[in-house]
Amino acid sequence: MTPAGVPIRDTFWNVPPLAQSALYLGGLIAVAIFVYGVYRHVRLWRAGRPENRFDHIPQRVKLVAKHALGQARTLSQAYPGIMHAIMFWGFLALFMGTVLATIDYDITLPFWGYKLLKGRFYLFYETVLDFFGLFFVIGLGMAVWRRFVLRPPRVDPTARFAGVLALLFVINLSGFVLEACRLAVTHPWWAPWSPVGWALGQGMLAAGMGESALRGTHLGVWLGHAALSLFFVAVIPYSYFVHMLTTPLNIFFSKLTPRGEIRKIENIEEAESLGVSTLEEFSWKRRLDFAACVECGRCQAACPAYLAGTALSPKRIIVKLKRHMYGEAPGPIHGELIKADELWACTTCMACVEECPAFIDIVDTIIDLRRFLTLSEGALPSTAPQSLQNIQRAGNPWGLPAGERLAWAQGLDVPVLQPDQEVEYLYWVGCSASYDRRNQAIARSVVKILKAAGVSFAVMQEERCHGEVGRRLGEEYLYQTLQQANVEAIKRYRFRKVITHCPHCFNTIKNEFPQFGGTYDVLHHSQVIEELLAAGRIKPKRVLDATIAFHDSCYLGRYNGITEAPRNVAKAVPGLRLVELPRNRERGLCCGGGGGHMWMEVKAQKRVNIIRVEEALEAKVDMVGTGCPFCLAMVDLGRKVKGAEETLQVKDVSELVAESLE
Repeated sequence: MTPAGVPIRDTFWNVPPLAQSALYLGGLIAVAIFVYGVYRHVRLWRAGRPENRFDHIPQRVKLVAKHALGQARTLSQAYPGIMHAIMFWGFLALFMGTVLATIDYDITLPFWGYKLLKGRFYLFYETVLDFFGLFFVIGLGMAVWRRFVLRPPRVDPTARFAGVLALLFVINLSGFVLEACRLAVTHPWWAPWSPVGWALGQGMLAAGMGESALRGTHLGVWLGHAALSLFFVAVIPYSYFVHMLTTPLNIFFSKLTPRGEIRKIENIEEAESLGVSTLEEFSWKRRLDFAACVECGRCQAACPAYLAGTALSPKRIIVKLKRHMYGEAPGPIHGELIKADELWACTTCMACVEECPAFIDIVDTIIDLRRFLTLSEGALPSTAPQSLQNIQRAGNPWGLPAGERLAWAQGLDVPVLQPDQEVEYLYWVGCSASYDRRNQAIARSVVKILKAAGVSFAVMQEERCHGEVGRRLGEEYLYQTLQQANVEAIKRYRFRKVITHCPHCFNTIKNEFPQFGGTYDVLHHSQVIEELLAAGRIKPKRVLDATIAFHDSCYLGRYNGITEAPRNVAKAVPGLRLVELPRNRERGLCCGGGGGHMWMEVKAQKRVNIIRVEEALEAKVDMVGTGCPFCLAMVDLGRKVKGAEETLQVKDVSELVAESLE
């Protein structure tokens, strides 16, 4: 027995035995309906192809703790992040409170005679639940304001969502009313420890409600609260609320391999299917991706292709596949459900993946769908087929002679790798700086810096295009052929590290060459220059008086997390003053050249590189710094279109350092 005056939870205060029995019966029915609904989802996901996502369990648990429980990615956006986080934490606290109350009344008390919710712990329990319940109501109000008053383009003010918010609000408000009635009748000394319920109870008393009215109100509201709560439990797997299960699950099973590593088609010569054309060809994890989509539109808001007015909305792609999976959107995926223009518009920049709170691999899905169009249908768009043919024939997208690959190095005395020598760095120059006249200045600057620092390096005579553009366009067969040849050529030489100035080369050699037996320590040239500056092996002296904004390459920043090295390099140049553009680092805006877009035309209302140049012009900077030849080319073209050649310069960070060494 609990001593008199000790605070305790009176679980079924004012509730008759018949209503209590009805609650338990209803609970069993609700749980049974819930379990069956979950089973239907799991059965649908498991019908997909196998995929191993049960490795590295501790790391996966940490991801769930950080991004599902901690709402880290959700909170990265101010208003909607705070709104969702306080709703989630409020709901979670109330759910845990209900679990504790069930354990207290149905387990510890009948089996061990121990009252869990009593004394100081109970007072703490009551206060926490009251405040989190209040936060939950505030979050619901923020959601209503945002979806039905502010109405941002990426969210839909549907009646369905209004019903969702109304149900949650009524359940939470009725809980406060129950507490208020109980405290107003019983007058326990600890009532103020439940501040919201106590204040509401005082208001009821002030309004003239007597004990009989309070008890009657309590019982009526209790019956409604119990019915709505059980209804809520039962409908979770059949409604929008299913994301409370699918989102944490999808985060747990998320991709742990490098973001920039695209899945290899194993034994491509004997593969039964090349790419994806039907639901049956998606893996179980990809199906879980579709189910986990909460249709929040964060991917769409960040997508440069959507911003440019192309046919692509990553949100619509996933939502359509979700509807298709659940039988709500029948018909073939290609041509009817998803148009080819939507797929080709993707720049593979990963902005959608960076923003998605459910960790959906949107870009990987788009590339799988592209693979079918390319390998099975031969339906590459625009000028892309010619570029891939050039890569296959001549080893570069322009189709220029392989013998001219080192023409950029004339007069620089650039060392070439020999089988009997070892160097510290293999400098992988890449196609752009080898053949594009403007970007050749990048390679020449890198060589100047390495020589000034006394670095042991060499280039490779046999270097050919690695075909990254082919893989992103779905031409996996060409890509694998090129990679096998490149890796075999590299194996002839001895070096300790690879240096690249192109983020596409960096990502491919670092993250995808290992699929073909080539594992190397790869550094971006900004990282190497940063190290040389820190070690005092080079010292920029010439003053470059200018304000500069660094444009983050998607394949460097968002793909591989390298954002500070190029900025530190720019800061080391005397006179340069760094200014940040509105979208920067992991949230930088794509230049519009990735995903094959350097080699093909996509219909758009306003090209991405123009939008990026306009941001730079609005920032009133003298120069845009880059760490990628694609970005340099796209921004350079954008400033010419905007007539800003005289007012806005575009330079690679290596060029800045090389100029300052003079």
